Amino acid sequence: MKALKYLSFVGKLAGFVSALNVIPFVDPKVGLIVFAAASILKDAVNRIGDLLDDGQSNQSFKG
Repeated sequence: MKALKYLSFVGKLAGFVSALNVIPFVDPKVGLIVFAAASILKDAVNRIGDLLDDGQSNQSFKG
């Protein structure tokens, strides 16, 4: 679970920085897509893991 948290943080940070147009030759739209994808992926993994854990959506998934 910690790996998911760290990967999500890195993805969100990279997306945010590129969305601010700080990185040359990277379109800010790409940053927004990366940020959104990292958020959606983290939520999807948490929900799917939670359902596979005990069959209920009760936030019991610990990875």
